[in-house]
Amino acid sequence: MSRRPYEEEDEDVALSMSPLIDCVFLLLIFFLVTTMLKKDLKEVEHLNLPISRSSLEVPPDDSVVAIAIDAEGKIYYEGESVTIMVLLDELRSIEQEDAERRIRLDTDENTPFYRFVEVLDALSFRNLRNVGVRTYHEKYDK
Repeated sequence: MSRRPYEEEDEDVALSMSPLIDCVFLLLIFFLVTTMLKKDLKEVEHLNLPISRSSLEVPPDDSVVAIAIDAEGKIYYEGESVTIMVLLDELRSIEQEDAERRIRLDTDENTPFYRFVEVLDALSFRNLRNVGVRTYHEKYDK
């Protein structure tokens, strides 16, 4: 029997692994860089948090909604000054998207108490119960 040329085995064929290794290292670098990015805390400047003796450290999370009240009673939603009516509209959209979303309430130690209660009432009105009040603790906030 005669062999045809295309049936002959070519012993010079080899698979180069270097491009595959390059791709793996690039993916590794990409994932390391993207997971190490600093989380944006959406903080309001010049806010003196009340001091707490018993607090828990919670890692920053991008999905947390930040609501702040300064010493004059101004309300801030995600770092932007808003009225109570605008806050209620924003809370309505949060309630429709995800009622279990975490909400962080930052208040100044000199915030008028009525304003604090007003914001808590707005959260309760929209059935948003996953609320944490941010405080200052020497152990966590150095």
